[in-house]
Amino acid sequence: MKQVLVTGGTGFLGSHLVKRLVADENVEAVVVPSTKIRANTSLGAMGLTSPKISLLEGDVRDFDFLQKLFAEYEFDTVFHLGAMSEVRKCQANSKLAFDVNIGGTVNLLETIRLYGNVKRIIVSSSDKAYGEAELPYKETDPLAGNGIYEASKSCQDLVARSYHFNFGMPVVVTRCSNLYGPFDMNVSRIVPNTIRLIRSGKAPVIWKGSEASIREFLYVEEAVDAYLALAEHIDVTKGQAYNVGSGQRTEVKELVEELISILDTSMSIDYQEKSFPEITHQYLDSTKIARDTGWTASVSLADGLGYTVAQA
Repeated sequence: MKQVLVTGGTGFLGSHLVKRLVADENVEAVVVPSTKIRANTSLGAMGLTSPKISLLEGDVRDFDFLQKLFAEYEFDTVFHLGAMSEVRKCQANSKLAFDVNIGGTVNLLETIRLYGNVKRIIVSSSDKAYGEAELPYKETDPLAGNGIYEASKSCQDLVARSYHFNFGMPVVVTRCSNLYGPFDMNVSRIVPNTIRLIRSGKAPVIWKGSEASIREFLYVEEAVDAYLALAEHIDVTKGQAYNVGSGQRTEVKELVEELISILDTSMSIDYQEKSFPEITHQYLDSTKIARDTGWTASVSLADGLGYTVAQA
């Protein structure tokens, strides 16, 4: 990898990926388009600066912008993480969610097809793309998202792999479990929000009915390792979709109680009404990525939450 495009590079996972890329002596340039929608970004919170990083104002919904970008840079690697990822915001503005998550993916892949000579393309889907399916989710399961965010990810996933099937493009799709770690500015996620609430003297919140929901949480640095492993083994992984999870399953209430313990507080949980649809249980079978790349997660949830609190 020498010239790398990272859409969503100012976001949570993207910023950690950018940090790892600029530390690679083989990488010459990392280009990060940003719409400046969010004032406080993970990349900004990191305070990460490097002459390798080019932060450009642009939007994956803008096909003309993408064409000009590929005319200027000779990208050999693309990580497409740019998305509207907050479930409640997707539910409130479905057209925007579909325009960004589906339309933006089409724009980017079509630009690569027409103008690029990219050797590896990693597209970030989600475990939510499966919808309600038999557990654990396997890559062979059908994609059946029903909620707006879920449906957008099901479509994005299919679109991405269709570009390999139809045009032979080196596309690989990731379906990650819930990510957590330091510098997550999206307080709609349970980990940063629970820490934020407790440290501000407020009770941690769980949506009513979600306390016994089973989730799988993956420390963000391990997700970066997985993305890089899939890119490194592109000859094997292209055209495929891969689950990326920790293998650790926990109830939502157990997660919040672990954070309460780490933060050494006696606060009680505040159970609030939920106004959006949510899948009850979600966890993955990640044996395929281990088989094809050798990647496996190793950070325990307790250790990962400890690292996150220490850096928050």
